[in-house]
Amino acid sequence: MPDQIMPIRKSSLLLTKYDPALHLKGSQGNIRESKLVGELGNAAWSCGTAMVGWFVIATSTVSIPLTGGLSTAITYLASAATIAGTLQCMNGVVRGTNEFLAPERNDYLDNQEWYENATMAVDLVSLAGASASAFVTIKTIKIMQANSGRSTLDMLKSLSRPEQRRLNNEIIRANIPGVSNNMLKSIRKRPGYKPYSTKHITASFRLQIVDAVGASMSFTGSVSSGALRSLAVAVGIYEEFPSE
Repeated sequence: MPDQIMPIRKSSLLLTKYDPALHLKGSQGNIRESKLVGELGNAAWSCGTAMVGWFVIATSTVSIPLTGGLSTAITYLASAATIAGTLQCMNGVVRGTNEFLAPERNDYLDNQEWYENATMAVDLVSLAGASASAFVTIKTIKIMQANSGRSTLDMLKSLSRPEQRRLNNEIIRANIPGVSNNMLKSIRKRPGYKPYSTKHITASFRLQIVDAVGASMSFTGSVSSGALRSLAVAVGIYEEFPSE
């Protein structure tokens, strides 16, 4: 038989042509989706932190100044931090809406120096309030444990009468620095003196714990937003170029 040349059949597989523009567009879409998730997450976190702060402020009118005059001073800073948290919440909502409807608006804001400075200032106020709340909480826990000898969880449940008496004395000492034992006895014997009840003390202690939770949320939010990193960079630049 004569040699026959078999026809070469084309493969049924379709080769997809690589399109760099299409690939770049898809990558940008994925980046925008990730940014949208991040913006919505930051907004939810900031708004939750602000809600905790306003709850603490609203209920602090009936709380006991467990750390004396320091509590009053810290209250103003905590209020400023709560306002800052509210601004962070509003900013997060705006950025989340922008990222969903018009992402270029966030790009524009991120390139504005005034916006960067404003967000940094708000973050620093929030961090200052969080640090102050953490300091007061630690001080409160030390006072409670020193006069009860029990764990924090046990103190949140109830207090014995001797523990209540010792804590009332510590509250007086905290609000009147340098008070002597004789003066302390004199205060307790006054007709208008009314010791704080166990229920009142534990409720104030719970409120301080809630405030500490809000402080930790604020700190975490500032870390995720990059405020601490930006602050560290600014401090590093300042130390590298000291003023003459």
